[in-house]
Amino acid sequence: MQITQGKVVELDYKLTVRGEVIDQSAPNEPLTYVQGSGELIAGLERALEGKSAGDTLQVTVQPEDGYGERDPESILTLPRADFDNEVAEGETYYTQVKDGSVMPFTVLSLEGDKVTVDFNTPLAGETLHFDVKVLSVRDQADTPAPKPRSAPTPTGTMNGGSMNVAKDKVVDLDYKLTVQGEVIDQSEAGEPLVYLHGHSNIIPGLERALEGKAVGDTLQVTVQPEDGYGERDEDAIEELSREDFDDDIEVGATYYAQAEDGSVIPFTVLAVDGDHVKVDFNPPLAGQVLNFDVKVLGVRDATAEELDHGHAHTPDMHE
Repeated sequence: MQITQGKVVELDYKLTVRGEVIDQSAPNEPLTYVQGSGELIAGLERALEGKSAGDTLQVTVQPEDGYGERDPESILTLPRADFDNEVAEGETYYTQVKDGSVMPFTVLSLEGDKVTVDFNTPLAGETLHFDVKVLSVRDQADTPAPKPRSAPTPTGTMNGGSMNVAKDKVVDLDYKLTVQGEVIDQSEAGEPLVYLHGHSNIIPGLERALEGKAVGDTLQVTVQPEDGYGERDEDAIEELSREDFDDDIEVGATYYAQAEDGSVIPFTVLAVDGDHVKVDFNPPLAGQVLNFDVKVLGVRDATAEELDHGHAHTPDMHE
């Protein structure tokens, strides 16, 4: 079967720029895409048209068929005051633009109270050299034959200039959380969840499912209680004295208590009966099966400060 519009294609690849290999598919983790969907850069997709499983090819893609030419007007000098956090030369950061989308930029230089940044795509203006081997071609309706390999994971550079989700990467994602058919939480438009992968910033089941994913990937993840907020613990339901509360108490509301080690523990009021208050120290989602719809928006290397702190920083720029 040949590669034509609408076919699902698996391929291994290596991308070289100026003699340096900057991206390649991992062993047993081919890039999977749909021909004609716009998932690949135009020059590579055109070169693959008509090829078959087993074909190998070398493709040179000029900027106009890759990530475009560099635009000098995308290099701006901004006041240092526009940045909430410390910035470092050569690092990539993200800003939210007026339409709610997230745009990456690279810091080129720091000089006094001025920061020169580049909003060009990192591979803009570059000639791209691909070594490609087509592994399989199938119709979208077909069920892939079982293979002794892990699930294919698209690599970031060929899908928009990013990298794969891995330990010590900062990840931006949109998500929707559904429990028992009800949407109980979701990211707001233009306000993605940003976290540091591999540092327990999110629940284990979701973090494992995101490992190896790339910008643009969408996935549905079902997380069982043991990989989410744990099973419910009936011993965590306690009866407290009304005198332990300073304010009026509302059944169903969440309050916070300070533990002996100084940490803050949330709890939910279940019932009030005279001088007695029944409370639940279980996390609200303990014992629940969690269903996530997720889209990966951005992946970048964490800064030294983020690794030291164990969580992502969001260098939002003021408009």
